[in-house]
Amino acid sequence: MRAEHVISLIRQMRDGKDNESNYGTRMSGTGPYAELLRKRFRLAKRKFGLDAPAVQLQTSNFGVPTVQPSLF
Repeated sequence: MRAEHVISLIRQMRDGKDNESNYGTRMSGTGPYAELLRKRFRLAKRKFGLDAPAVQLQTSNFGVPTVQPSLF
C-alpha cells in the first residue's frame, strides 16, 4: 500500500510518468505536489537561516604549497 502511494506521488510530479529521462528536467517535478514541496523547502531554509547569500571567498588566504618534505 505504501509503495503504491509513493509511486502515485512520483507520477503526479512527472505528468503521469514514472521516470523523466530528459536532461535538465530529471530532478525537478511539476504539478501541485511538487509546488508544495518547493514551498516547504523554501520555508525550512528561511526558518533555519539557510536562505542568506553565500559568503564571498577570499583567495588571498591561500598560498602555493611548498615541496613535501622527505618522510625518511
